[in-house]
This record gives sequence, C-alpha cells and structure tokens, in this order.
Amino acid sequence: MNIESSPEAKKPLIKATKLVKHFPITGGVLGREVARVHAVNGVDLELYKGDCVGLVGESGCGKSTLGKTLVRLLEPTSGKINFDGTEIAGLNYRELRPLKRRMQMIFQDPYGSLNPRMTIETILAEALRFHSIVPPAKISRRIDELLELSGLSTGVRRKYPHEFSGGQRQRVGIARALTVNPEFILADEPVSALDVSVQAQILNLLNALRAELALSYLFVSHDLKVVQHFCERVLIMYLGYIVEELPCDDLEADVKHPYSKALLGAIPVDDPRDRSDREFLEGDVPSPISLPSGCPFHTRCPQVMDKCKTKNPELISIGKSGHRVACHAVDHEQAE
Repeated sequence: MNIESSPEAKKPLIKATKLVKHFPITGGVLGREVARVHAVNGVDLELYKGDCVGLVGESGCGKSTLGKTLVRLLEPTSGKINFDGTEIAGLNYRELRPLKRRMQMIFQDPYGSLNPRMTIETILAEALRFHSIVPPAKISRRIDELLELSGLSTGVRRKYPHEFSGGQRQRVGIARALTVNPEFILADEPVSALDVSVQAQILNLLNALRAELALSYLFVSHDLKVVQHFCERVLIMYLGYIVEELPCDDLEADVKHPYSKALLGAIPVDDPRDRSDREFLEGDVPSPISLPSGCPFHTRCPQVMDKCKTKNPELISIGKSGHRVACHAVDHEQAE
C-alpha cells in the first residue's frame, strides 16, 4: 500500500550516516576492554514519512541493534542520526525527550514487554500522564480510544496481561506505542512469536493504523516473505552491514546479492512439486567479534573472487531507483 507523497515527504524522516554500534568486551582484573562485538558497521539509510521499510537478516546480524540505535534506546558508538532535521545522536536525555514522543517501539515478545503487575488501564495511563498527552479528566476516554484503535474492547481495561492471548497482548503493546501519537514506529519482529493466523491479523492492523494515522514503520524481521507482503522497501543486513536495498514489488526477479538470493531460497515453497533450483548457504556465520577481512560475506559466498577477500564493497545504486547493492560480483556483471 502506497501513501500519497507530499512535498515534505521528500525530506527523510530518519537518516543514518556511517552509523556504528559496537559492544565492548571486558576482561582481566582491571576490567579493561579486550575485544568488541561489531554489531552495526557504518550503516547509511534513509526512511521517509509514510514509508514502510523492512529490515531483514539472520539472527545475530545486528538488525534489532540497528533499530534500537536509531531510536536511541542504545547509544551509537559513532555516526549520525538525523530525525526530521534534528541531529539526535549527541542529545542528552532532556534534549531528546520531546523527540522520544515522536518515535516508539513495538517489541518482539508480547509476554515480556508488559508489566504483569499492572492492568491494561494502568499501563496506558502511565504513558499518557508522563508525557501529558491529554488532560487528566480525558485520560479514561483516551484509553478507550486506544483500545478500540488496536482492535480490543473497552471492557478489557481492568484485566492483567496474563489474562490475554499472545495476539491480544501484542495489540496492547501497539496501543501503548500509540499513546504518545508517534510519527515513527520501530516494529521489532512484532509477529514472530505469534501463530500464523494471528500474524495476519496483526499485520492487517498495522497496515490500517499506518493509513489512518500517517505512521512510518521500520519493520524488523527474519522472515523475508512477511516483509515482501507487508513492506514497500527492504534492507538486507549481514554481519552489521547493509548488503542490499530494493523495492519489494518484484523481489524474486530483482535481487542481486548472493546473500539475498540465499534468503529467498530459504523461503518454503507453496507447491511441494516445485523442484526449481535455489541457492543455499554453506558454512557458519563469522563471529562479529572478529570480522573477516574484505567483504564480510566472502567466507560463504558462491561467487567469491580474490578482490572480495581484501576489499569491502561499497553500497552503490544500480538499475531501478532505490536499488543499492554492495557486491564485487554484481559490479563485475554491471561492467560487462
């Protein structure tokens, strides 16, 4: 679903430039840094108002860390984060607080992201009071509106999280994210812990809310099929790097990077008689503590060349608008 563009949609809502997030590993008696986990490594991305962008990769590739760094739940090691014209990477808590209202997060685990000792009413009222979203006299009415927006009846407001199913709890998580009237929502694998039938309901809800409230999403997932259905654009991540970015319109025909092709090959086919050739990866993912030299994917790549072992390819634009790839083999094909 495309949201009609406007003049202000030409300016990125979120722009990351050379964004890096490393986690130090300490050891010894003095607790000195002995190594680092290279979770995010120099990522450049742009997300525009009204966008629904998918972020896909294997477990441990850094996609959740990237999302949490973008909304400053994690502090960046280096690089820039621009939110609607404001540089937020260096802001302190007081300076960041007004912007925090404009960006929210839906967590992966609907069981662990809600306080089990608080009723749904208390969970939603807490955010409304803290940010002074509505006058105290209107909080109750606003809670009813949020529950209805999220597909829940107003009669559940005095229940506790353990009284709900997984899908209902995720709806509560969505209602909590909406309390502060955000513009941008980081959805960190919001349907991965749910049954398939419930997944479809939550995705349809997120789509409807996006249209009604003019929301922008960064949708983190390991499921490329879900992203292809739900998003307009996808970023494919490997070992902390973005290796490909492209529209979701015709994903199977357009992907160029060997890793992206392997992710597509891992999707179960609908027809069990389909015996078409698909690419599969061999070997293990290298440790993010000790990244390989050159291209991070060269240790598993079926198209590896000598150049790949020494030089990390740049993420460059190719073909149709918005398609970027970081691969020496693709560069070689384009040059021929």
